[in-house]
Amino acid sequence: MTYPVISLKPSYNSVIRGCPGLPDTLPRIECQLRVRSSDSLPFSLVKIEIILKTIELYFNKNMYGNNNNSLAPFNHPSDSPNGNSDTHNKNTTVHYKKNIVLSHPSHDNTGHNSNDLIGIDIPLTIGLPDDIKETNYNPKFGKTQTFLDCTVSYANVTGATSNRKRNFLYPINVERYTYLPSPSYFKPINRPNITSPDQKFLINYSIENPCVSMDNDTLKLSISIRLNPFPNSATSSSPNDFDVSTPTLFSTKKKFKSKLKLKSIITQVQEYLEILKSQSEFSSTQTSNVLQTSIRTVDQTISMNSLHFQFNIKLFTKDKLLQGFKSPESTCPETKLLINKVDDIPLQYHNSISTIGQHFNVSHSLSIRLKFNKSLKNFEINHPIIVSFWLVNQLSLIENLISQERQTAKFAKKFYKTFGQIKKKNVSNSNTSSNCLEYPSLPPIIYYFNNAETNNRFNILYLQKDISRIDPSKLKRVPVIQ
Repeated sequence: MTYPVISLKPSYNSVIRGCPGLPDTLPRIECQLRVRSSDSLPFSLVKIEIILKTIELYFNKNMYGNNNNSLAPFNHPSDSPNGNSDTHNKNTTVHYKKNIVLSHPSHDNTGHNSNDLIGIDIPLTIGLPDDIKETNYNPKFGKTQTFLDCTVSYANVTGATSNRKRNFLYPINVERYTYLPSPSYFKPINRPNITSPDQKFLINYSIENPCVSMDNDTLKLSISIRLNPFPNSATSSSPNDFDVSTPTLFSTKKKFKSKLKLKSIITQVQEYLEILKSQSEFSSTQTSNVLQTSIRTVDQTISMNSLHFQFNIKLFTKDKLLQGFKSPESTCPETKLLINKVDDIPLQYHNSISTIGQHFNVSHSLSIRLKFNKSLKNFEINHPIIVSFWLVNQLSLIENLISQERQTAKFAKKFYKTFGQIKKKNVSNSNTSSNCLEYPSLPPIIYYFNNAETNNRFNILYLQKDISRIDPSKLKRVPVIQ
């Protein structure tokens, strides 16, 4: 039975041109939608529906139970192990939607129905909105994926009354260029003279690289702590804790009855799941997960002289299953079969990155816990950080790419002026809306049945060369291999 075969041909090496997250590079999808007959016999094209959508799904702990089966298939009808679909933890954002219908006379000059064709090529240029979410799979919190969904409605040339449909779902890997681990984007952070909650200490800390990459990067942290020379008298401790409430240079022979000791410093890199109730409101509760923990035993007395500490926190947020595919640097790399994949999401996206979306966000923070001896209360300092999937050694390549795409965007604007201006368009549905650029349509290439040029292009040869070729039932194709 004849049916249309749908495929996608990129116009370049990648379907996406430009840099998502940087509007001046004109982030867009440039490709060619190909529809071909399955057996070189004609079919009647009714319409083609094209939708670009992003699906966000966060894992509901109550749904998955203690095991949190986060490896549940993404595209399957049910998103929970018990088979019940939960629409509350899933959100679909439509960025682009268009119906394509061929507009031409019902019959051509030869009297044959011009709806009968064996193929059509449609150039597609679809703008990506500035707030589109990157493709990501987080084993603890959720996953996000963007799809190009194409549905072709067709009918048999015999004149079938009901239209048939063929669907084509193509995953689009979206990589945002917003978070780059570079000093030009994220300067070092320095927080001086932070007072402890009990007003007894002054803490200084600095983060050299508050934006780190996900792949075995090092977070560099410096901490110093000393006594507060002028604590708030209202919050100072009782005389039983120590003799002098305000140490000065002239307090020569007075000593603390109880030495103030810093026992340990615990640093943690944590990730947080924030679920949006609406477009501008987050849920009150947050789910957190610890990615990395470092404990340093200090056990030193705190005085007016600062204690200085340096931390180099190794950060590796990729899934542990991926470590089995890494080869030692000292030996020759071995070829390994990569079979671990969650549906269509590639392996390099199985990780934790900082991401913002319409349905849920994943953020990261550095936690610094200071533990003291029994006479003092422990406290914690938190500072937000960014985890990017861009590696530090890729920065020069990324900057060159951004520069090239900005130059290409200038030529693209001139090109589209020939076919019409680029316009802004709002696409909305029941859940949310998205603003993106609408590019003018480019003319398609139509391959009609029983056309000499079409037959020559697709190497369609026939055993019969007479008037009987008009009857599809008498056609016989001769395969040609080039």
